[in-house]
Amino acid sequence: MRPEKVLPLLLGAAIGAAGLLQGLHWRSTAPATHLEDAEGKVIALENEVALLKRENESLRSLAQGGGEVHVDPALIEFVEQSLGMDFKSNPQVHRIASEELRDRIIAAIEARYGPHGLDSRQQAWSLMGLLGPDDRFAPQLAATKAIGARSWFDDQSGEGWVTDRFDPQAVPDQAALIRALARILIHQNHATAPGWPGDEVAIAREALHHGAAMAIENRFLARQALATGFTGLQENSEARELLANLPTFIRGLATFPSTLGLPRAERLIDQEEILSALHRPPSLSADFFPEHEGLTAQPPHLPDTPGNTVLEESLGMLGLKLWLDPLGEDFSKLANGWRGDRYRLHALNDHDVRLLWDIRFDSPDSADAFATAAAELIALLAESIETDPGTPPAIPSDRQTLRLSRPAPDLVRLTRGGL
Repeated sequence: MRPEKVLPLLLGAAIGAAGLLQGLHWRSTAPATHLEDAEGKVIALENEVALLKRENESLRSLAQGGGEVHVDPALIEFVEQSLGMDFKSNPQVHRIASEELRDRIIAAIEARYGPHGLDSRQQAWSLMGLLGPDDRFAPQLAATKAIGARSWFDDQSGEGWVTDRFDPQAVPDQAALIRALARILIHQNHATAPGWPGDEVAIAREALHHGAAMAIENRFLARQALATGFTGLQENSEARELLANLPTFIRGLATFPSTLGLPRAERLIDQEEILSALHRPPSLSADFFPEHEGLTAQPPHLPDTPGNTVLEESLGMLGLKLWLDPLGEDFSKLANGWRGDRYRLHALNDHDVRLLWDIRFDSPDSADAFATAAAELIALLAESIETDPGTPPAIPSDRQTLRLSRPAPDLVRLTRGGL
């Protein structure tokens, strides 16, 4: 039976059940004459009506093909008009228990990189010093997206999620749904090719897509402020505290879409250039730093290495800035000279895993300045390794620190474990 035929039957059953419940309720409480009993009856009936309304929304949503949460057509129209695109199919938005959201996000992050892909990156980033021995990338990154969240977009399925605390009448919840709907709309019209495009490409794409969704959310909130006097969202103190205690690398990746993706998207929307940008998105994190917009990378070609290649990727200008961050903001600016990088994780055996990381700069002077700062950071990392009470790393103790070399005037090479 088609959904549009099922819906009236289900709604009729729901209304009939409501009447029966009301009759039984009054019959069972008829002897009561006190005011407290009357108030209790009203509260009980209000709860029953609220339950039936939620069931009604769910049934209507199923009939429309919109998932478990009914999406107000006015919100859909607002998102479409704001981005200048139409949904190709009804947006799927599901409801999930708040305590289950983090696990779903972790699963999506792990699936994004494919089998063993995240494990290899975790190992490479640990060898670089971006992650500590107790850091776990997926759970910590997922926490930044889950704690206090009202909505979440799953870029693996192209569907949106709201928590069980979602209130369709509350402006903050409507705004969160707007953000999820914008991500769904972008995904439907600008879906990427199957397979992983590379870390740098994925970071840049996420910054643009999430930034555009946040821009549409902000426009919705501004409209509500004019129409109803809504003064804005309350700060999520729990999320702020979490970010403050995360490794710089994870915090930087988590906040990049809002700190640099959002202003870029807002400018593109204001200039009516967002559609062309979504069609041809930036492929480098460097492109989001205003002074480097349009930069063309010249990634180095890595030399042959012994053993099996486990992973080969790029950290990008963003990653290099985050790597230098422990030395201070002035040192992180040295990453502005980045013109390309490539790192390789290669294994001689299960107990001997090594790292090779080449970074190209715009000039020999930039490479010299970076090499001086890198030597200082390497010393700090070596000191932290020596004082770490945790389990010994997998590679021999004489190769525990990064080593620096200069294979070319504009090139800096960092290795861990030798070649």
